[in-house]
Amino acid sequence: PSIASARGNLTPPAHGRVVQGFGDKTIAGPRARGVTWKTRADASVVAPWDGRIAFAGPFRRFGQILIIDHGEGYHTLIAGMAQIDGEVGQWLLAGEPVGQMGSQNIAANANNNGGSPQLYLELRRQGEPINPLTWLALSDRKVNG
Repeated sequence: PSIASARGNLTPPAHGRVVQGFGDKTIAGPRARGVTWKTRADASVVAPWDGRIAFAGPFRRFGQILIIDHGEGYHTLIAGMAQIDGEVGQWLLAGEPVGQMGSQNIAANANNNGGSPQLYLELRRQGEPINPLTWLALSDRKVNG
């Protein structure tokens, strides 16, 4: 299926509460290029749409990063996981488990250092960040920060 026609139908990567929305000011100063969820400890993380893993592994201070190429110039970046279950080149289906959160927040620049785990999701079209909340199938798109 085409991701370009999937607006409002992408699977949220994890259950939780949105604590930082797209475009919100971050504690580091710049505007958020994605959305951050507070999740439960050891929560499962799933692929938001079909695609191929383009990158999987640790990246700087953000914990484990997963980048999924959905085709048509769309990519998702998922960060903050303690474990990734997949490898570069692997094909994923929407809703397929791709990793697991840890027991605490591991991203160094997050809002609650050492607190509850936080998952970050960025959606890009042609390399430019776009608001993922308008693409996700959420029952409540309101930011609960």
